[in-house]
Amino acid sequence: MSKKVISIVLSAAMLVAVLCVGFGAVTAAADDTYTYYFLAPDSYIKAEANDGNTNVNASVGAYWWQPEDQASPAWPGVEMTAAPEVGENVYKIEGVPAATGTIIFNAFIDAGNPQDPELAKIAHQTININTEGYEAGEAEYDATVETENFNGWIYVLANDEAHTTVNDYSGATTIGGNWFTLENYKNYEAFYGSYGFAAETTDSETTTDSEPATTEGKKYHAGDKVTVTVEAGDIKIDGAAAKLGAYNYDVNYDASVVKYVSGTDKTTGGMPLVNTAKEGVVKLATMAAMGLAEDFSGAKAPVYVLEFEVTADTDDLGINGKCTSLTAVTADGSSTATLVGVNNPDDPYTDLVTEVECPHQTEESDTDSEPETDTTTPSKTESKTESKTESKTESKTESKTESKNASSKTESKKNTNDNASSKSTSSGKSATTSTATSTATVQTAGTFAVVSLVVILMAAAAVVLYTRKKTEE
Repeated sequence: MSKKVISIVLSAAMLVAVLCVGFGAVTAAADDTYTYYFLAPDSYIKAEANDGNTNVNASVGAYWWQPEDQASPAWPGVEMTAAPEVGENVYKIEGVPAATGTIIFNAFIDAGNPQDPELAKIAHQTININTEGYEAGEAEYDATVETENFNGWIYVLANDEAHTTVNDYSGATTIGGNWFTLENYKNYEAFYGSYGFAAETTDSETTTDSEPATTEGKKYHAGDKVTVTVEAGDIKIDGAAAKLGAYNYDVNYDASVVKYVSGTDKTTGGMPLVNTAKEGVVKLATMAAMGLAEDFSGAKAPVYVLEFEVTADTDDLGINGKCTSLTAVTADGSSTATLVGVNNPDDPYTDLVTEVECPHQTEESDTDSEPETDTTTPSKTESKTESKTESKTESKTESKTESKNASSKTESKKNTNDNASSKSTSSGKSATTSTATSTATVQTAGTFAVVSLVVILMAAAAVVLYTRKKTEE
């Protein structure tokens, strides 16, 4: 009799434990949601910013498609809520599943399929936005940023030509940007500054029409000369020295404060192509026959030098670069290998070096007897920067800033709004995030199951003792 009781009780305990694990995993995943904020340009919500088009509404939408059982409604998705407590033109969306890897913000207008040309003009949207966090070096505005997710962050656009495309599916103007914390999203001229909001003033600040605008304290000045050098090196195939056969490289810059002047190819065996048709980016490309490829297997050396000129005082030139493809050729020219491409985007082979010559005037010294001084002051900007300033008694200062950084990994994804196409652009980090969440969920539920099992086993022992006592009687 006691053996049967033990068998029944143990079976029940195992069943309860299994049910506890499964139920715990389901309920924990269902409750895991995030909140995101978006800074909408006037074009999203104001008719006057769209040539008075009365079809413009004052709403902003959010659209996502992961996971499928918790996806947003069909395009344009869910209407967002205004968040004036955060700032002007700020909207928020709550309840987005944490497992969502990509989201799109839009003007909450559906241009139709096929698209209505008039609606397409005002159906503004963002690119496909990664919601799974930054690794160090991925943030365009700060190479040190690293976070596991963007819960509670705000997405701010860079409203310039370099970040703007037209979506092939919806015909909408599509713009990219970056995530920022709510505390610092107003601190970046290339992003928040691109919206054209009126400058914030305090009661103590007074201005008059006769006072000229000041540019004191700006890091770069109109007339400064900028030299940008693309370098390549450590080109090898299977560990053996190889040659640089072909590459594609984009040099981006802020066209509102910098203009492109010229470029010089530093290789001799290639057929270079410089494309500056789109303001804000210089596209470099070269293709060399196998026998003409050059050896770049050692330390990084220049492959292309570009000259720019600063056109307005600024703290940020917006200069950054990315190698989109790089092919190596074996030393004997017999075969090639793709070192950087769609399947292998990591790029340890190229660098972008920026030098700035700034011959602006400074105030004259009170004494003429001071000797020449040579002070070297290291500073840190968006990337690794060395700054050297030479001050002379003639009251003329020449500064030279050299900035060297590894190629940025922030490649904007091309948008499509149909589910099948959009899913193909989602980040590969989704599986990792889901695994981590599931592991934590199972551990929590498992602990509960173990406790339940112990309690049931104690109850079983009590039943056995009671049964044995009755048998003896």
